[in-house]
Amino acid sequence: MKKLGLFLVSFCFSLAIFSQSAPLGKDVVNSFSVKMQNLTSLSAKFTFTLENLKEKITDTHEGDIVVKGKKYNLELMGMEAYFDGKTKWQYVKEANEVTISEPTSLDGGFMEDPTKLFKDYEKNFKSKFIGEKVEKGRFIYELELYPIDLKTPYSKLNLKFDKKTLEPVQIKYQGKDGNNYIIKVKVFRSNVPVRDERFTFEPKKHKGIEIVDMR
Repeated sequence: MKKLGLFLVSFCFSLAIFSQSAPLGKDVVNSFSVKMQNLTSLSAKFTFTLENLKEKITDTHEGDIVVKGKKYNLELMGMEAYFDGKTKWQYVKEANEVTISEPTSLDGGFMEDPTKLFKDYEKNFKSKFIGEKVEKGRFIYELELYPIDLKTPYSKLNLKFDKKTLEPVQIKYQGKDGNNYIIKVKVFRSNVPVRDERFTFEPKKHKGIEIVDMR
């Protein structure tokens, strides 16, 4: 009887915690998403890590990104991607080759549409509040997000962002293929002045370039 009483107390306590954390998670992710949606532009320096625990593979690269609305310029792993809202240029400097396309949808993950890192979290995910912690002197919120669209190539997303500024600190995709993708933000600047020319690529400025036009 005593054990049953302890079980019921523990059960009720767990329900109370869950009832508090569930709406809190939704409110927190909504605050972050609203903050990101209201930015006119942003720039960030980050590390991008590919992790496969089964194969014991960890591969990390430095990256830079500038975003303005749907437009972006991404530099990562020896590749430069430019998207002006209609046309996408993917330039590989080592090969001096650019692939030009006009994607009708950008839903293949971070490399296809990096702007998705900063928008629509409350619409596209179910959230679970993990907690608040201190990392390197910063108060951090941590959430687990589960995509509503089950066709996405990842099963879960772990999000950490600064409690005070609501700026992203780390985003981790848990891929269904066994690969995890971890983005750690080193520098984040919001509402930076940026010209639209930043999001276009001029092949004629690169002598001897090979052009693969898929439009």
